[in-house]
Amino acid sequence: MGNDKTHMKKSNNTLRKKSIYRVLLPTILIVCTLLVLTLWECRPLIPPMDDTYIHLVFGRSLFSGNPLCFNQAEISSGFTSPAWLLPSALASIGSSEAAPVILMIFSLIAAALALLAAGPLAGFLLLLTGPFFFHASSGMETALTSLFVIVIWKSVRDDTLHGFRPFILAGAFLCRPELAILAVPLIFAMPRRSVRNILILLAPSFTVGILWVIWNLNAAGLLLPSTFYAKQPVSWFSSAATGLPGLLKNILLVSPLLIFVAVASLIELFKKAPVELRRRNIALGAIPVLLFATSLLLSPNSFFQMRYYVPALTATVLVAGHWLSGLKRKKLNIILLAVSMLPGLVIFGGRRAEASCDVGAIDVDPAEYLAACATDTETVASADIGAVKWITNMNILDLDGLVTSERLPGNDIEGWCWIEQNADYLLAFPRQYSGLVSEAGESIEFLVGFGSRSHVICGEDSVTLWRIL
Repeated sequence: MGNDKTHMKKSNNTLRKKSIYRVLLPTILIVCTLLVLTLWECRPLIPPMDDTYIHLVFGRSLFSGNPLCFNQAEISSGFTSPAWLLPSALASIGSSEAAPVILMIFSLIAAALALLAAGPLAGFLLLLTGPFFFHASSGMETALTSLFVIVIWKSVRDDTLHGFRPFILAGAFLCRPELAILAVPLIFAMPRRSVRNILILLAPSFTVGILWVIWNLNAAGLLLPSTFYAKQPVSWFSSAATGLPGLLKNILLVSPLLIFVAVASLIELFKKAPVELRRRNIALGAIPVLLFATSLLLSPNSFFQMRYYVPALTATVLVAGHWLSGLKRKKLNIILLAVSMLPGLVIFGGRRAEASCDVGAIDVDPAEYLAACATDTETVASADIGAVKWITNMNILDLDGLVTSERLPGNDIEGWCWIEQNADYLLAFPRQYSGLVSEAGESIEFLVGFGSRSHVICGEDSVTLWRIL
């Protein structure tokens, strides 16, 4: 009897500690995020990431007579995440200055929920993952994507949520299209893999996918959202910064030990599992592998704030935590891995503050200048379109083709003559669009230039506004 009471007391203490850790981790995330954004940020209002403004514009359109239109009465498929349009729409109710902050808070809430769902050990490691911390307050769907990855991972690991899996998969797909690949491990982990069960799992995702394709075809004549076509992939070896070397450098920056631990975890999952758990373990190990492979194939460049790799890194942390929890010297190994992640956390935290300054200088400041000197009826041809549209409500001609199909990369892309006929202003990066500026020649008049002390997000440290004559 005494042993039973002692065992029950220990179990209660363990549960209490786990509960404390679950609450503590999101609290640390929120406090650290506020410190980074307030102590390292010089602007009175902290801008989110640049693409956040694009979702805000589409979210605002849901309350207008022209839903899913970026420009008035011009339907578009230029949004990355249909699921993120809902919090974007709610945030857009706020003022021009408050709405981006509200959406950043929604992003932070999703990140906190991801830490809660991950559990104490994996949550602790995820908190130390620099790119996750970077995007926890980005105002984009990245943290919500990580939350879906965690829920699917735990569903497979614990063999739970069977009835909800079809809807969880559909939610993940609507959050980020490439997460549809997670159907593969979910199917493989099925205890009864019949055609009927597979169809039930895929039915919601297939339904929303068909609706999305119909919308894309209607809006831009393309099967996939225009985001998949607007940014062309660069060569893996184009440069040390944007090619494969840059990707490897930044993954090592996250932690030089994390990939090693993940590989060891995968070996454990694939080879040393009991027969009755082998199918489940293979499904668990396949999640980070498939997410990394999909990111490599679909990301517009090999490294862009690790945004496209955060779901894969989240799954990597989950497999690492799963393996470490079963080691005899668990605490020592966890400490070593955590210490290896601290430099990356500090560096990515610094990049988060710099990115906010960058967006403020390159995106927000030009938009505010245009708001003061241009009218809503005029058109600006711009590379970064989100903040300009959100702040000025001018008509936008997107140089990259995201919401302007005539500028999508390809042989039939419209050139300067078409831009000159359809726009009143040109807002572009001087080096990236040097050919376009050269072609424009004397048909444009320099108005003002904007510089950034860092180019973490926007690609260049300056942007120029010209009036088209």
